[in-house]
Amino acid sequence: MSNNSILLIDPNFDPANSANLSLLVKIGADTFSYVIIDQERKFVHAVYDEQECEDGYEKLKERLKNDTYLNLKYETVKIATHTQNVVYVPQELFNENEIALYTKFFADADSQNIYVQPSLQQNIYTVFSLPYSIEKIVNHNWQQSIKLEQNAGLLELAVQFDKETLIIDFTVGSFQFVYIKNNNIAFNQNYQFEDTEELTYFILLIVNQLNINMKQVAVNVCGIINDGDNKWSLLTQYFDKVEILTLVSDLDTTILDDMPAHYYTSLLALQTCG
Repeated sequence: MSNNSILLIDPNFDPANSANLSLLVKIGADTFSYVIIDQERKFVHAVYDEQECEDGYEKLKERLKNDTYLNLKYETVKIATHTQNVVYVPQELFNENEIALYTKFFADADSQNIYVQPSLQQNIYTVFSLPYSIEKIVNHNWQQSIKLEQNAGLLELAVQFDKETLIIDFTVGSFQFVYIKNNNIAFNQNYQFEDTEELTYFILLIVNQLNINMKQVAVNVCGIINDGDNKWSLLTQYFDKVEILTLVSDLDTTILDDMPAHYYTSLLALQTCG
């Protein structure tokens, strides 16, 4: 494993039992992670996370060659991945019979399959496809897998908020941004940044474009951010209400006891998707 990766395994994990377990994989532009869960016992057996990848898709290919846990047979598999081919459609504008209206905004033209992912709130539909080369790899390894867009976990977490709220999920060099207003997801986007200056630029740009009141909006953060670091200092400089967002669930996450609980909030939230 690289210096930017971590693998946490329950010492009692039995790979021979994988056919009764669930695998959740999240592929970002610059990250790759997965979790192995026993859904019946509500138990997390393993978490793998790698930050600062040059390419999340290439990391998937590499891990499939070298990672025995990733190659086990699982009862269910969910793959949440970043893609340039994605459009978020409000419910009132969505028509399942006219999907082609949305795919014309895709960045790539080599898509084979179009996926439509509704949120729990049913107020936004994510229409997306995977690059053909990646979809081919995913289908070869996990024929019955459920495909999700990268932010699927965050969109499900948004259900719990009934006030104006920002959810920001950080990696080392990127962030996923969800804006909830009037009980609806008003904005959802991903950004990569080189340094704190560029991060500041993106945050202030979004706030200005969406006319967000920084004194009133609640900001919930998760992922790679810690109280007192540069990201935290930036947010608390501009926003009055900044809190850490952890997943509220009945999962036994004992193997994560030595890690900040919010690092894997959006990854673990994938269990509620699909």
